[in-house]
Amino acid sequence: MRTLFVTFFTVFIAFGCIAQFGNEWIKFNQQYYKIPVAKDGIYRLTYADLENAGFPAGSTDPRRIQIFHRGIEQHIRVQGEIDAIFNASDYIEFYGKKNDGVSDAELYQPASTQPHQYYNLYSDTTAYFLTVNPLPQQGLRMEEFFSNNLPILPAETSHRDQKLRVLTTQYATGQLYSTYLQNSFFETGEGWTGDLIIQNSFIDYTIENILFTSQAAGNPQLEIQVMGRANLSHVVEISVGPSAPSRVVANQSFPDSEVRTISVPLNWSDIGVDGRLVVRVRAMGAGGAADRLSASYIKVMYPQSFNQSGVTEKIFQL
Repeated sequence: MRTLFVTFFTVFIAFGCIAQFGNEWIKFNQQYYKIPVAKDGIYRLTYADLENAGFPAGSTDPRRIQIFHRGIEQHIRVQGEIDAIFNASDYIEFYGKKNDGVSDAELYQPASTQPHQYYNLYSDTTAYFLTVNPLPQQGLRMEEFFSNNLPILPAETSHRDQKLRVLTTQYATGQLYSTYLQNSFFETGEGWTGDLIIQNSFIDYTIENILFTSQAAGNPQLEIQVMGRANLSHVVEISVGPSAPSRVVANQSFPDSEVRTISVPLNWSDIGVDGRLVVRVRAMGAGGAADRLSASYIKVMYPQSFNQSGVTEKIFQL
């Protein structure tokens, strides 16, 4: 049988929000309470949280409680709703995700020129909206499921863990025209990225905590995104190693403000016994011009055993 480990976070509900024109999910005869979320996780709203925020928990039929995110109703868990009374020991649980770049895609023309969706251009905080359906119908709920392990299935030996480092220290303006001009819409190469790397220089990035590995289940994989920071030809070299880069794994040429996502297999020997991987991004230059580029994110995916030792929260990707 598979067991899921989760960590619960408590969130404070802010004031009720005002309905916005054009959002069909908003009903003007209902009140909505805004829940700010800036970290992925399982969130719990207690009776006290709701009452302190002005939500009438004691007089609400909990079966009609709903939570919306980006216009879509979310499946939630309402403990103790079976008696149709929200008691002091009852609570609501939902899975919340921090803001990402999904909503930024419409700013780019075309949307396919958006570099990635791991980071929002403006804020890491998104909003979930809690309300009560005035109609006598239940909101969406998480399905509770249990099954005996018969016939006995073999236990999974590993899952695919992921270490992601998003680089956001500088803002790249993207494609330029006649040196200084830009379009009013977003296009290729525009967005938050890492520090500028000039020709014949490099930056080393360390990915940590690649631990509890299951090496028999396959090799790790490196994915890195780079973008041009000038209208000229670029050549980037990627090398890796456990404490200092010792092996070149990729060379990539690309023009102007274009974005390239490079995916290469790693060897387990590239990662130290302490779980550290150093990734070096070097600007090699092309055609004698002074190269300028940067890295936007680095991701390492690898098979990991089911071990939660020493950590308070964990996502298992099956």
